[in-house]
Amino acid sequence: MKRFLTSLLLTVTASAALTLSAGTPIAQSELPSAAKTFISKHFSNDQVRKVEKDNGRRGTEYEVDFTSGAEVDFTSNGDWKEVKAARGNAVPAAIVPAAIAKYVKDNFSGQTIVEISRKRGGYEVELSNGSELKLTEDAKPMQARQGQGGGRGQRR
Repeated sequence: MKRFLTSLLLTVTASAALTLSAGTPIAQSELPSAAKTFISKHFSNDQVRKVEKDNGRRGTEYEVDFTSGAEVDFTSNGDWKEVKAARGNAVPAAIVPAAIAKYVKDNFSGQTIVEISRKRGGYEVELSNGSELKLTEDAKPMQARQGQGGGRGQRR
């Protein structure tokens, strides 16, 4: 009986954790105005499939999924946080800092940026060949922070 109760408690706890980590579906009109402007400017030829609001430990965030397969995460004020292009496409060139776009063009000929995330101190970029880069806005490699992953640096 004790094992049964323990299993039941673990199941309920796991279910609650999954429910809390999943976003709440909302209407596109409920997004912050900056997010709506971003979508209309950079994804005007795509249709929104799903919009979710997530009240996590880092505050409110929004996730927008498009029918093409592209995804955009926004912060509470509507600034983009992460953009993933649809399969076979690149992220909108206009959102990539010019220095990073030039760095990729000069050092990774023929590759496109398929994912870009804003991180503290810079950007994390994934290229079409699977390479991941951690760069500052002016395209310098970001330094690994002390105590973070054993000093892992940029991967090519």
